[in-house]
This record gives sequence, C-alpha cells and structure tokens, in this order.
Amino acid sequence: MLKRFSKDNMQKKYLIFDSGGIINVVINDLLEVFRELRDKFNGSFLITNAVKYETVDHPLQIKKFMWGAIRVEQLINDEIIKLAEKEKIIDVRELEEKTREVMNLANNCFLSEGKPIHLIEKGESECLALAMILNRKGIDNCVVIDERTARMICENPENLRRLMEEKLRVKIKINEENLAEFLKIKVLRSTELIYLAYKKGLFDGNKKTLEAILYALKYNGCSISEKEVQIMKKLGS
Repeated sequence: MLKRFSKDNMQKKYLIFDSGGIINVVINDLLEVFRELRDKFNGSFLITNAVKYETVDHPLQIKKFMWGAIRVEQLINDEIIKLAEKEKIIDVRELEEKTREVMNLANNCFLSEGKPIHLIEKGESECLALAMILNRKGIDNCVVIDERTARMICENPENLRRLMEEKLRVKIKINEENLAEFLKIKVLRSTELIYLAYKKGLFDGNKKTLEAILYALKYNGCSISEKEVQIMKKLGS
C-alpha cells in the first residue's frame, strides 16, 4: 500500500474513477479538495459513460441524490473530470467490446460447485476495461475503486477466495487464466487519495482531521480496515 504514495507513482497520466470513489467524495463534502488535487496531478481524471450514468444521469432523476449529481456534473463541465470516451486515447467500440470481455472474465473467475459467481457490474467493468486498454497501449494509469470485490480481483484474488469461502461456507475454485490481465491493473481507494491530499497540504487540519475523514470515507462505502486507518493516521504526522 505504501508504495502507492511515492512521488513516482503519483505522476500517473490517468486516474480512472469508479462510481463509488466519486460518490464518497461528494457525500463527505470533499469536492474542493478533489479540485485542488486535480490541479496538482500531472495528468487527467477520467470516468466512463457507465460511471457518468451512475453518478450523474440516473441520480439526477431522484430527488434524494439530485444535489450530489449536480455537483459531479459541474466537475465534468469544468473538466476536472473528463469522459474517457471523448478523449482520443480510446475507441468507443473498442471499450464496449473490452467491457463485455471483462465482465465475462471477472464473473467466471470464481467457481462454486462448478458454477460461476457473479462479482462485478458494468460500471466497474468499464473502468477495468479502460485500464486494460491503456496498459496495452503503454499509457500509465490507475483505477480509483472503493468497492472491495473488484479491487481484490486485481490486488489479491486468493484473499478474495478465502473471504467468499468464509461468507458462503462453500469451497471456491479460481480460474487462474481469467485473472492474468486483472493482476496488471493498479488500484487506489478514495482514502488513499485523501491521504495524499493531506500530505500535500490541500486541506487544513491535524491528524485528528485526517482520521475523521478516513473514517467518514470508510463508513460511506470505502473498503478499508481499522488497521489501515491507523497506519495512515500515524504516517500523517
């Protein structure tokens, strides 16, 4: 985890955001920090059309989530976040085809009694597909994803297998061939981005402030352990 905080690793050309990370930033009123972090970043923040639908188009139709959607839409209008499909780095048809491939691979990686276990949906699949395409083109990138399952497919599928066995109380097998391309994807969480913003002095406050924000992100959907929160708090001193 700590290697992701090195100077070299923060010079990535593209950060690809899944819905969860963006929504968590909005819920916890961290949009200004998000803007400042983008200004310090040597590259672009990207989302796909599926993520835009999940964070803007669909919630704009729901009164409870309308204000958050408007705020995310403003980030897009201000080009703090850019739509990957409008950039010249990918072909839309290529992304669509790769997304279908990713969904098929991911949802057939883990088998229980010979039957595949469904793990990820379209938004996550598009983000991972985009990362794979950029990897193949030699374009540096990292996916920001708070949801544990999709992240663990890329980081530690064996731990994911054990967690599912404990939860489902069945034996689970892994299709190793399906995992090869996922293991090449770099991932971050919203908590790690906020930790970076804190270290760069992008918001006021002490270690207590950092701890409070990390817990707010954790309890609003970011998969981070108590131990990891405490490690980041110590490192923030």
